[in-house]
Amino acid sequence: MDVKQKIRNYFFFYILATLIFVVGVFSYYRFIIKQDYMVGYEGVCDPVANTNKCFVGCEDDACTKEYYYLKMVKYAPDLYKECGEDITDCESANSCLPGDHDCSETYCNPEDEGDTCATEKNTQNDKNDVKEESSQNE
Repeated sequence: MDVKQKIRNYFFFYILATLIFVVGVFSYYRFIIKQDYMVGYEGVCDPVANTNKCFVGCEDDACTKEYYYLKMVKYAPDLYKECGEDITDCESANSCLPGDHDCSETYCNPEDEGDTCATEKNTQNDKNDVKEESSQNE
């Protein structure tokens, strides 16, 4: 088999292998080197102080303790510039700042199915729990 015949027989393979290599190099550059992607996470939400509705999440499978959150999406370079590598205790990660690119905060919409939103009953129970904890500490 001569070279021209091999190229004809394996033309699709050579093109596909080249495309996969190019896509792999481009993706590595974009996501690892440049960090050009969006980060989605749960931000801190206070249902008492906030006029918007917060999502309700459970800390365990039995749902004995609830927590409130909003859905945050931020551009990775902005987030890492504001908070460093660890965003868990970063106050700047919980809101969109004026210099952020493509930042969004999503609050709970009771009309959407599948979302559990904070109600006045939830927040009243939390206020009572805080009062009980503070009175026990005194």
